[in-house]
Order: sequence, then structure tokens, then C-alpha cells
Amino acid sequence: MSRAAQLFAAGTLACAALGAAPFARASAAVEQASLHASFSPDRAGAPTTITFGFHLATVEGTAPPPLTNIDLRMPAGINYTTTTLGLATCQPATLIARGLAGCPPNSRLGYGDARVEVPFGTGAGHEIPEVQAVAGPSPKGNLVVLFYANGLYPVDAQVAFSGELLPDSGRFGSQLQTTVPLVASVPGGPDVSVVSVTSTIGPSHLLYYRRSHGHRVAFHPRGVSVPERCPHGGFPFFAEFTFVDGSQTSAQSTVPCPSGH
Repeated sequence: MSRAAQLFAAGTLACAALGAAPFARASAAVEQASLHASFSPDRAGAPTTITFGFHLATVEGTAPPPLTNIDLRMPAGINYTTTTLGLATCQPATLIARGLAGCPPNSRLGYGDARVEVPFGTGAGHEIPEVQAVAGPSPKGNLVVLFYANGLYPVDAQVAFSGELLPDSGRFGSQLQTTVPLVASVPGGPDVSVVSVTSTIGPSHLLYYRRSHGHRVAFHPRGVSVPERCPHGGFPFFAEFTFVDGSQTSAQSTVPCPSGH
């Protein structure tokens, strides 16, 4: 598998139909999660953009504790070898200092937004920050996707954090282990809770650049390809979420097979 392909695989987070499987624990408020995703185009063997997301809450319908870790397992069989995503990398310090403008265009993997709950004020307050996914450096040798969240109101914070790609087996070809940093609602105040994240990973609305005959030429990068054969029951995804109080919950679902399979 190429470096760019594995970087792209690391960014692919979620699954198709809505579904949840709460992790049993002894607590007053049990967390729950749901996942969703889609392929566009959704054709066997075709390069695709994946739209994905997750939603977190408690059984009472309130926001969960602050999120600290996501362990996502992704399906085997997706063709990563021909993707041109992640041809360049971005440094975390540069991303924090300059935002997405500090990253090479050829490092972009996708974009989206998020909702967080702020534990104060009328209605607790929500924000929808910008979320970007770019190819990041990998000092330990494992391949990395760097996520960037740009919050403006009511929490003014710019946060960069990375997911490390590790091999998996069986129904899953790889797993992405991501540590999520805590973000204070105000200086010295309680940390915000992640409620939902939605993003794309793939060539849709992305432009890369190359030099050709002395000119800078734009092109659309190629995404990963949906397999020619869909496994029985579709493409499985599974994610486990860990919170600051040590509690966990998990969600699983399936991207359906393309039409005609």
C-alpha cells in the first residue's frame, strides 16, 4: 500500500446506515454513539469520496463527557493503491499558526464541521467549527492524518491533533487510533463536549497542483476505489469512543453494497 493511500485510509472514519451499540458500564449516564457514511460515486471499482460522521450523547439526551479517544476499524478490500491523495504533508505547528493556508494544497484530504456543547450559559451553547483533514508527518514510522478544528464562538480555539494508522485483520483492513485533546470552554473552565462531527475524505471539491512545462496546473486528486466485489452484507465499520471519565461506548454499521451487487 502506498504512503498516500494509507494516509487516506487513516482519514476514513465511519459507516453508512445509522446504528449504535452502547458499551455497558456502571454509571448514572450511559453514553451512546451513532455513525453514518456514504460513497460518492457509489459504484463498484470506482474512485470515491467518503462522507462520514458520528454523533455522541447520553441516554438522557444530554451531552456526553469530553471525548479523549476514537478507535475506528475500517473494512478490508478497499483499493488504496491508485489514490493520489496526500502527496504532501503539513506540520502541526504551521497548521496551528497559519491555519489551512499554512499547508500545501496537495496535503488536503477532506473537510467538514463539528458541534460541541459548552457547559455554561442559556441552552448550554453550541458552535460549529471548521474541520479540515490533511496529511501529517509520521515521526514513529506509522502513517498519520492531521485533523484541524477552528473554533470561533463561543469557544475561540484552534486545535490540531493526529490519528495514527495501524494494521488490522479479519473483516477490517486497518484501524485509526486518535487521541482527542481537551479544550477548555473558558480559561480555567470546564472542557467542552464533542457532540457530532461530519466530514468528507476524498477528491470532491479538492484541487491539487503539479508543474507541467513550467506552469502550475490544477487537477482533482483520485480517491480510493470501492472494491469490485462487495462482502456479504456490505462494508462493516466499527468505532469505540473513550471519554475523560474513563467511560466508553461503541457504534457499528455497514455501508450497503452498490446497486447491482
